[in-house]
Amino acid sequence: MDNHRTGTDINQVKIKSLYDIQGQRQVIETLKVHLRAYHNIRLSPGKSNIPFGPVILTGPSGTGKTMVARTIHADIGNLRLVETSGVAINHKLELFSILINADENTTIFVDEAQGMNARAQYILLTALSERTLYVPAGLSSVGAHTIPLAQFTMIMATTHEYLLQDALRSRMRIHCRFTYYSVEDLMEIVRQRAEALKWAYASEEVLRIIARRAKKNPRQALHRNLQTCWHVTRSHGHEVMTMEDVLEAFQLLQIDELGLDQLDRSYLEILRECGCLSLSVLSSRLLLPALTIQRVVEPYLLSEGFIVKDKSSVRVITPKGRQHIEMVLSASK
Repeated sequence: MDNHRTGTDINQVKIKSLYDIQGQRQVIETLKVHLRAYHNIRLSPGKSNIPFGPVILTGPSGTGKTMVARTIHADIGNLRLVETSGVAINHKLELFSILINADENTTIFVDEAQGMNARAQYILLTALSERTLYVPAGLSSVGAHTIPLAQFTMIMATTHEYLLQDALRSRMRIHCRFTYYSVEDLMEIVRQRAEALKWAYASEEVLRIIARRAKKNPRQALHRNLQTCWHVTRSHGHEVMTMEDVLEAFQLLQIDELGLDQLDRSYLEILRECGCLSLSVLSSRLLLPALTIQRVVEPYLLSEGFIVKDKSSVRVITPKGRQHIEMVLSASK
């Protein structure tokens, strides 16, 4: 982006190095050590074509795994980045094409790797451990044969690492586990992006509110919160984000002081009325698939102590959850 122009969209800023990333200190420091070792080893005679990793990035959705994968690619200096998903490479021809066309300057990044089926995982494991690809007779006019593979770099990201086979997980030499962010780290991430885009803000408290209402998640802090706050600011013709602009944005988003949205509050309100419920009943009351509730709604509520599960996996609202939803309901009257 032009350094003299005000940006209009969060995505106009690209983080190009691990050294520019805020938060996830353990992950970043671990990767920096491996990167320094990698670059030093490559200077040794006969070691110029060794691959980095392989790397597996695990943790909750929205915590920066994809961004880190892209910065690893940039920092190791590879020329070609191939991004795909676990579900996409379940198609054997897609996976074969990616592996055969990869060279020593290629990084293959598989996002949502838990979507791979057993066959795709086995093919990938063989590709990484033996650097060969077995092509069965049905896929080749010359009969069954083995193709040697280049020393490409492999990075996988997953929100559910234990859906991957043990052999494939253990083949990953660098394992980085992402966690939720602190408010302070999110403030710095929001500040970094706002200043890169030339988006002025009235006070530190503006940044703090944007960070606090992001569920400890940088994707929500930037793509939802900061972007919406800036759009509200510009809709009024302002050049500086004020507290009034920010509060209006969160009113439009229906996000409360703790970052919970309308769906989160509906979930808590139902539990408050009933005390405890099974997932299937919650699913029918919220008119949502049970899997959506498990993967989208519940992880944050569980991690922050708004709900708990008993021994039968029945969902129970905690005093913290009850206090918050009662406060919200009282304020809305």
